[in-house]
Amino acid sequence: MNNKQGISNIQVSVIVIVSIIGLAVLSIPSVVAKAAGIDGILSVIVSGVLTLIIASAIMVLSLRFPNDTVIEYTQIILGKLLGKAFCALIVFYTMTISAIILRGFADAMKILLLPKTPLEFIMVSLLLVTLYQVQGGITSIAKVNEIFITPIIGAIIVVIVFSLPEVELFRYRAVFSKGLGPIIKGCSSVIFTYLGYGILAFLTPFMKDKKSLYKYGIIGVIVPIIIYTGLVFVSMGSSGSKTTADLVYPTVQLARNIVFFGTLIIRFDIFFIIFWILAVYTSLTIYMYMSTFSIVRLIGLRNYKPFGIIIAPIIYLIALLPQNQIEIETFSKVANYTGLFITSSSIPILLIAVIRKKGGKANA
Repeated sequence: MNNKQGISNIQVSVIVIVSIIGLAVLSIPSVVAKAAGIDGILSVIVSGVLTLIIASAIMVLSLRFPNDTVIEYTQIILGKLLGKAFCALIVFYTMTISAIILRGFADAMKILLLPKTPLEFIMVSLLLVTLYQVQGGITSIAKVNEIFITPIIGAIIVVIVFSLPEVELFRYRAVFSKGLGPIIKGCSSVIFTYLGYGILAFLTPFMKDKKSLYKYGIIGVIVPIIIYTGLVFVSMGSSGSKTTADLVYPTVQLARNIVFFGTLIIRFDIFFIIFWILAVYTSLTIYMYMSTFSIVRLIGLRNYKPFGIIIAPIIYLIALLPQNQIEIETFSKVANYTGLFITSSSIPILLIAVIRKKGGKANA
């Protein structure tokens, strides 16, 4: 990879941010409220710290093999057989999450904007646009993400800032009143919403300045932690944890209630949803790229572009499998636990690499 044509430091942060905050930004307050109640605000922060630790291990591991992605260096560290099995798990995870994002997006669009539009049409439309972007490669994806990140973050900041006057701080007096139990329970749900940081294991070979991975990777993780904390704070602070838990998309509800200089902004939620669509699109693009890239490298090929056309219909069919909300939640749990296993495995894999003296200067 010619570093002059690679991704910049800022683009690394942007890619990590959009990978994390895509679909979940609509529902993160209700997820937290259901799992931990008012203590959920601490669950978001604690989960964020745990995410920073795991992400740090991924980046340290990646910097030991700056010219390889996770698909290559796991086979070097674990051996061909175990390494390929681990990489196959990555393929399963990235394809499944892509399908979940696709289905979650279509379900949300039918509820919020397009109730009469067939689910299949919504999914196919997003999938085709995403496939086109994936074919352009990681540098093209990075440039598009860099353009979209400003309106995405801007819309979220508007929702948080203009919801602050509605926050009633007395609601947070009960924080920690039930001990660590609710916080730990909340972490078991919230930590899944941060899983997009796994893209860090793929970026190093494509960076212009590989040594800056850690600094800008950390920034990319911290921004979603701040965003999630802000959304949860204003949502539960204004509506209470019980009401927030009952809302399907509490962030949209916040956008509907925005007051600007004493005047209700009519249908600001429509503008917010438009920018959320960009967030989902960029997030799905990242996961589809990872799945396509992973399967191609796993079978020993270099050109991943033809495989995107093969993988897209498979993702579509997987997205159609769940027939009801219970099946969707079960499907999501399997994918989430798989993703958490893959990302947290970076810590023991790093230890094995150090013990076996794999990577480092020899691979620089």
